[in-house]
Amino acid sequence: MKNYRRDVFCLLEAGLTALFFVQAVRFLYGTLYAHVSSAALVSLTVAPEALVGQPGIVRPAEAEIQLAIVGAALFMPLISIVLGRLWFGMALSASLVAVGRVLLTANGGTTLGVIGAALAVGGGALYFSLNAVRRPGILPAGLVLGFAADQIIRLYSSTLDLTVRAEFLTPQTILSAVLFLIAALAALIERFGTAPNPRKLKGEISGWSAFALGGLLYLEFAVLGLPNIVAHRAGLDFNAIAPWLIGATLLPLAAEVRGFARSFLSMFDGRYRGWVWFLLVALLIVFGFRFGGIGAAAALIGAQFMICLSFWWIAQPTDGKRNFTAISMIFGAIFFILLTGADFLTFEYAFIRGVQEPAGSLLRAFRGLGLAVALISALLVCLPAIVARKRLPWSGGKFIETLAGIGVVALGMVAAISFSRPVPMQPPLASDTLRIATLNLHSGFSLYYGADMPGVAAEIRQNGVDVLLLQEVEGGRLTSYGVDQAAWLARELGMQLNYFATNEGLHGLAILSRLPIESVLTAPLSTQSRATGIQFVRIRAQDGETIDLYNTALTLIFRGGALSVEQQEEEQIRQMLEVFDFIKVNDSLERRSVLGGTFNHAPGGDIYIFLTQNDFIDPFKDYPTERAVTLRLVNEAPVRVDYLWLKGIDPQFVGVAPIIQSNHNLAIVEVKLQ
Repeated sequence: MKNYRRDVFCLLEAGLTALFFVQAVRFLYGTLYAHVSSAALVSLTVAPEALVGQPGIVRPAEAEIQLAIVGAALFMPLISIVLGRLWFGMALSASLVAVGRVLLTANGGTTLGVIGAALAVGGGALYFSLNAVRRPGILPAGLVLGFAADQIIRLYSSTLDLTVRAEFLTPQTILSAVLFLIAALAALIERFGTAPNPRKLKGEISGWSAFALGGLLYLEFAVLGLPNIVAHRAGLDFNAIAPWLIGATLLPLAAEVRGFARSFLSMFDGRYRGWVWFLLVALLIVFGFRFGGIGAAAALIGAQFMICLSFWWIAQPTDGKRNFTAISMIFGAIFFILLTGADFLTFEYAFIRGVQEPAGSLLRAFRGLGLAVALISALLVCLPAIVARKRLPWSGGKFIETLAGIGVVALGMVAAISFSRPVPMQPPLASDTLRIATLNLHSGFSLYYGADMPGVAAEIRQNGVDVLLLQEVEGGRLTSYGVDQAAWLARELGMQLNYFATNEGLHGLAILSRLPIESVLTAPLSTQSRATGIQFVRIRAQDGETIDLYNTALTLIFRGGALSVEQQEEEQIRQMLEVFDFIKVNDSLERRSVLGGTFNHAPGGDIYIFLTQNDFIDPFKDYPTERAVTLRLVNEAPVRVDYLWLKGIDPQFVGVAPIIQSNHNLAIVEVKLQ
């Protein structure tokens, strides 16, 4: 009984620490990306007065300090060499995580908040290093609990982590205090409440496990660890995916499930077990990436189950006097950073400039390689299984242990089902008019990379928008804190959502509507720059007739990339012709239609003339030029690049509402319905 009591406290301590670690990593990754980007733009800004009132301003010196702090936190596992000699060392490391987590919530994106996040991440790595040595059986279960808890919390707030906001400070302080008490009790019980076991083996994270740890963290944070990420890969609603993904994440906690995995791999020769495990994971990932629907979702959920089982390969038993766990933990973090860097390039390859050849072409070649990065990570995960031919880390257990594991799985799935509620769609604000708007979300960041999604929702709500076309919308990338921005906005605004992923499943276009959506069709556009497409939605208006909506984002024109300005302009023209052919396919030329989005050119160009010649109306043509601008730039005058073209509809009102939470403004057209 005493051992069970000790194990329960140790497991709760590991689970809470892992949860705080996971939340801090997601926060720290997105915040550092925003701060470094902001500092780069601030250093380029010629007029200092232009920075006044801009959200997200971070000075270069401040960003350098933050990077230095995070770099130092990366080496905190080395402290385990000292704390490992203290019986209360694990409790102390867990307390560091608890304190850092409170600082994060209290201070947000400030330097003090970054220090708190770095302390939580570094302290978590330190804790895992100690845990791998002293309690190798607890480490994988704690990590599984941490990732599953993060999924459930984000599901409650429609993928946004509300625990990092200042409003959550009191509950977070209580949770951190609970972690401190549990850690203290676990240390006391382990020290004084159980009989010493001289035969108890210690654990170690070896060199191969360092590779595996980096791959595991990447797959959990960027590929499989959130319902919205899996849902976008499969083209489904994340509310339908969530209970099953959370169940697959928690299922390895059941002892008999691990025993079944052991029996399965035991059927193969030791030389091939690791390769069989890798090929199964790779097959599931490839199927999930290349296909859509329920089958793809099931494949990715199966891959998540196998990846969570692979956590038991990280810590290996050892009798050696030398233990390199701390160093392996540091290298595992480095491999994770390298993999996330490769993941970043699969999205941002088009904007690589100022890099000498052939390095520039090599970095831009990451286009479409998201699957390759995931497969490389899966191979790294399976390295311990490939190398350790005689060891299978899973084992069965007592019936009570299996029953407890199944109970945790059931609780997680019930929580997911209760939080997966449909969006209550609100009707349009007026019965005889309809407000249509377009907004380039800029991945949820302002001009100087301030992040404020609630502010975006408030501005849209204040302007009474009924139908919203969105461009540059993120579905769960690490750089955008794992938030499904379109789904979160749809829930906040009470709108129906259609999302079209144009780049690696997590970046694209979205249409939100207070009116029912009847038809949907999407198509990619040819491009050598960032992948883009055209999105079509047909809605039923209040007068009983339909309105066809088209949403797109043409190639961004900038200097210094792989293509010249002339080539980018030619690409825009080709894309516009493809858009027009797409409109013809849907028979929209004879219907009431709206073509909107980010066209990335000024009025009067070839595309502008082409649309006017084909009976599309620019409702802003008589609007004051200085008030019609939609894109704010650094060191340049704002320009108009976002349009709402109308066909068969007469505008009653037009306007442009400044949105400081993005670098684009909100272009609005109100139309009168018959």
